[in-house]
Amino acid sequence: MGLFQVIPENLFSLLSSKNKETYLDGLFVLHRAYKQEMILTKDQVVSMLISELEDKIMEMDLEGEEMVPERNLSALAHFLIRKFHQTGWIALEYATDSFEEQITLYDYSIKILNTLHDLLDTTPREYNSLVYSTYSLLKTANEERDMYTYNALIQAYKNTNSLVDELKSLLNNIRRYHQALLDQTEVKGILKEHFDSFKEMIEDKIYHPLKTFDSVPRFKAPIINILKGWLADPAILDLLVTSARRRRQDKDEDALLEETIVMIEEIIGVYEGIDILLKEIDRKKAAYTRASVEKMEYLLNTDRSIKGKLVEILKAAGEKGEESRLQQMMQESLNLFPQRFLDEASLYSRQKPRAREPGQPLKMSQAVDDTLLEKELDDLLNRAKNSYSTRRIMNFMERQFAGRQVIETGDLIIRGDEDFIMVILGILKHDEAAAFYRIEFLPGYLLVNGYRLPMMRLSRKDAAPCGLMNTSS
Repeated sequence: MGLFQVIPENLFSLLSSKNKETYLDGLFVLHRAYKQEMILTKDQVVSMLISELEDKIMEMDLEGEEMVPERNLSALAHFLIRKFHQTGWIALEYATDSFEEQITLYDYSIKILNTLHDLLDTTPREYNSLVYSTYSLLKTANEERDMYTYNALIQAYKNTNSLVDELKSLLNNIRRYHQALLDQTEVKGILKEHFDSFKEMIEDKIYHPLKTFDSVPRFKAPIINILKGWLADPAILDLLVTSARRRRQDKDEDALLEETIVMIEEIIGVYEGIDILLKEIDRKKAAYTRASVEKMEYLLNTDRSIKGKLVEILKAAGEKGEESRLQQMMQESLNLFPQRFLDEASLYSRQKPRAREPGQPLKMSQAVDDTLLEKELDDLLNRAKNSYSTRRIMNFMERQFAGRQVIETGDLIIRGDEDFIMVILGILKHDEAAAFYRIEFLPGYLLVNGYRLPMMRLSRKDAAPCGLMNTSS
């Protein structure tokens, strides 16, 4: 079965569009809601999208969309849900006892979102004792030999595959850190990468356990001996097939026996060849550590700053054989010129310093008049108040109306921060007696020349109320 027989063909179209960041954040909101709630209603998801992505959904670029929603939070949140439904991320259905719409996530959507979440999750993950767990399962099953022996084999097989994945991931991560070392240009960057990232997330979490409490050499031999004993024991093979038959009734005994033997041989093969992988990991880790030390020594012994580079250039300019050519190149590109200095052999007479004569002390100014000081302070306060006086604000709002009876947020003219401040003050003063207008606030927000304002309708007080403007005469 092909991949696109399981998932819709346009499932990933959202993650390659110009609004991919907003779509991905919206999917993560759904993912968290799925983890927290038993049943997701459409109204709940709309509220969560508005609460967590208010700014992002308001800034979406919807040019080219078939059905462009209004520029308000509720319409844009419903637009996101509609896009998720159209591309196959979610399903919409009605509740059994009402017309309330509910949102469900498909099984493939959950798996994909889990994977994307794990990729972005930088929390250090604790290493599972995969080797000891495999040994403990097989040892207990070998001693008890009951109907759960097949379950122990299945879990040991899964642990072995997980162990190989962990070791290969460790090896690849060491290579990645080694490659990233080439881009480091400062000692502090190398130390931070090694101790804060590599040592904490790679060495301490995976490498160290494999060398200590979950040591592969310690448990490898008992695991191989138990499994080889099973291959040579017809009785336990019959027990495994009988136990497997209870779980896999779609296969006959011969197929189940072959499947059981293959699992046992694969586990044995992994543990017999795992030393090669461990040696490669040790070699890569030693090489990375050695390269880190050598790179730090190089950076410590080499001045890579601008000052250091200039010093090297000036040193080379004074070397014999290169002096004329390098100096000529520097003069052409940098406009350099020769400079001389004075020393004891130069024709120079030192100027004799003159003795400084004591001067007359400055006279104290007349006493400051307290009344005059208070008057200046009052004038300063009055100038500050008059900069945004009520009259000035009303004149500004009158210019915004421009003779009209009713205007809305989209009609406002804002050319800069000063106009934006005046609009805010005009909104705050709309209920004062000096205001000639009233304001009705509407749902949503609007960007006016880059300034975010609430949706509102402004009307003159001598006109009909905002809610009655559309009534017939």
